[in-house]
Amino acid sequence: MIKEGSYLFVEGQGPVEPYRGKYAVKAADVFDRIRRGWAAAGLDPASPYLPMRIEMELTTKCNDHCPTCGMGAMPLAEGRTLTDGQLRFLLDQFTSIGLPSLAITGGEPFTAWRALLVLLEGARDREIDISKLTTNGIWGTRQRCGPVFERLEKAGFLDGRLFVPLLMLSIGEQTTPLEDVARIIHHAVTHYSDQELNVAVSSLADPGTREHRVDDLMAVYEKAYGDFPHDRVHSTMRVYLNNERLEEQAPVDRPGMTPVSRWMDRCFDCFAPTVGAYVLPTSLMKQDGCWYSCAAFNVPEKLAFGNLLRERARDVLARANDSAYIARVRAGRGLKALHEVVPPAYTKNTTCTSFCDSCALLIDQHDAITGEGTGHPSVPVIPAASLLTRVQPTGIER
Repeated sequence: MIKEGSYLFVEGQGPVEPYRGKYAVKAADVFDRIRRGWAAAGLDPASPYLPMRIEMELTTKCNDHCPTCGMGAMPLAEGRTLTDGQLRFLLDQFTSIGLPSLAITGGEPFTAWRALLVLLEGARDREIDISKLTTNGIWGTRQRCGPVFERLEKAGFLDGRLFVPLLMLSIGEQTTPLEDVARIIHHAVTHYSDQELNVAVSSLADPGTREHRVDDLMAVYEKAYGDFPHDRVHSTMRVYLNNERLEEQAPVDRPGMTPVSRWMDRCFDCFAPTVGAYVLPTSLMKQDGCWYSCAAFNVPEKLAFGNLLRERARDVLARANDSAYIARVRAGRGLKALHEVVPPAYTKNTTCTSFCDSCALLIDQHDAITGEGTGHPSVPVIPAASLLTRVQPTGIER
């Protein structure tokens, strides 16, 4: 498979090659086009923080029950899906800030099939690209695979102006038969060119064993269809992380503890405008509307700067741009920028198990040392006038 990180294009560091990378773009001047979109929306393209993509949690529902689900997916009976009205409202919010692209995730988006189609069609109508759609392949059965592709195409999944859409297939603890995942891959690579659709396999492993199922998937594919299409399938190799949303989640056994300072020094620049291998800057919007300036699902809660179902996206974006923590990380090209604030006595002697854990610790230290607050309450106060508009008329004069 194509190694993750291939074809990385950072704005200002050489030309962009169209149709290269996991998140391939369709034009060499993609950064100029995106900035023109921000300007047309009335935003300053030189603002410190403008996301090129929102990772959007369409639903928290999932048909599966992975013990160490890093997405915090919920059982079908307990999860929630964004309504049609919420989706249209959010799409208008995205348009108001000139958002170039969306990545759709869950939960499992295909357990919310109707909502998924509403989102795809609404994004197409507003000229917002779908740069990624993540799934466990529940729909890859012999009966459903072809018709689902046809309906996705009809809904506009392939109609992006800037990005070649990516279909991300997640395997790991999932119970979806690998035969169905292989069928989806085969259909994708035989019915669409790499200028129409990209395919990736996100292989999640237990951090204790580091065992992935990629080899098993390849064996299943080759038994059914012949040589595996290594030149068409991109890789995303990850390990499972804890998610605080799942109170009874099995604890992840991650051997060893790493000093915060080491995580800081290895953190990449998540605010540099980047395409190809990644789409950056990126952000996360959870199903409840909370908007985070980082797209990791175990993102520190202090990186939530508001709620897009309750506040104007412009206001939330302005709040993120006013954050001293984000400004320092952005200016210093990663968490290593916090060396200027947090003393070595803390960073070298405090250990944790991931970039996200180190970020959460650093935010707390940063705020305590500087006296500056990071983030915003995830449930902001709703203006009284807004509340009154939701009250049904009673016939009583006020």
